[in-house]
Amino acid sequence: MRQKIVHVTEALGGGVLHCVVLLANRQAAAGDDVVVLHSVRKDTPLNATLNKLFDPRVRRRVVEMQTAIGVRDLSSLGRLFVELFRERPDIVHLHSSKAAALGRIATRLLGLSGCTIYSPHGFAFLKEDTSALKAKLFLLIERTLHAMGGHIVACSKSEWRYARMLLSNPQRTSLVENAVKLDDFGADTTRQTREQVVVCTSARVTYQKAPWRFTQLAQRLARASNVRAVWYGDGEAEAIDRWIDREVVELSGWIAAPELRRALQQCDIFVLPSLWEGMPIALIEAQAAGLPAVASRIVGNRDVIVHGVTGFLASNDAELEHYTRRLIDDPQLRERMGTAAAKHALARFDDARLFRSYVGIYRRLLSPVHAHHSPALTRALSTEVLK
Repeated sequence: MRQKIVHVTEALGGGVLHCVVLLANRQAAAGDDVVVLHSVRKDTPLNATLNKLFDPRVRRRVVEMQTAIGVRDLSSLGRLFVELFRERPDIVHLHSSKAAALGRIATRLLGLSGCTIYSPHGFAFLKEDTSALKAKLFLLIERTLHAMGGHIVACSKSEWRYARMLLSNPQRTSLVENAVKLDDFGADTTRQTREQVVVCTSARVTYQKAPWRFTQLAQRLARASNVRAVWYGDGEAEAIDRWIDREVVELSGWIAAPELRRALQQCDIFVLPSLWEGMPIALIEAQAAGLPAVASRIVGNRDVIVHGVTGFLASNDAELEHYTRRLIDDPQLRERMGTAAAKHALARFDDARLFRSYVGIYRRLLSPVHAHHSPALTRALSTEVLK
């Protein structure tokens, strides 16, 4: 059955962009009519880059949405309402907090709540850059919006547990873990012995990623001549100047996904000291590339790393340094964990699985809508979901 699917996101960069591109392109290739409504922020790639990332059959339109709550939200809501009314979608898939807020109000007004999905990619009330009072406000807003309707699809088991524990209708929640195109990674993850051990990370230089923690780690490791620290990514000049010590951390600048994956093959250890995550694509890619990882013990990270098997989870800076040094000093441990990481990622984070999971959720939402039109179609959909 050909469906019209509208993806709505305020954020079209980083992990959200990765997931939207992966899903929208798969859907378009399967014959669905796919539309992406998005705003443009500082981390949004140029239009020419987006055109290369998205399948040409995916239609994109800009609907400006501000991250901060304000009066402009009313005009954004109005524009989104008009776009959804014009498209008359079978499924509305919302990504990121602001799009989810405006989208759930608009779909409620249009009577589309029953076919609306929200993928948080990290709940706003779990962010560490807000006060406790603001976090409580975000949780209250999330509970209110969820009560209005729609289905939440968490991207990690930890995020799913929070949704079921904190929201009023836990039965309207599901889990579909993030994924990557695993055919971009080779089966051979063995690494040649080099004079220098390369410790790397991959992210935009933002507060969320705690770049000062990576810099401090690099500064402590700099005393060892056999260690090199690399940050793959870019960021605002102010953030880079404030948090990155260029004398001990090599900053690559913006790097395309294929180039990044080749670069990961030349590294030895991946470090991700984030303050909060949904389920980080960068960490999944590093594991798929056969890199043992050391990451902060938070939502998302702990859903990717098998502690002591594919890497280590650190509760503080001291543990971050301890586990990193342990991997630096033990090449056999690096190789063993790297091999386990690649096998684990290849078995678990396939993009085909992500696509099939969403097909099942979409069809479960659609089947009650179409039941009175075609009993035969309803039986076919039910059979497909049970496979």
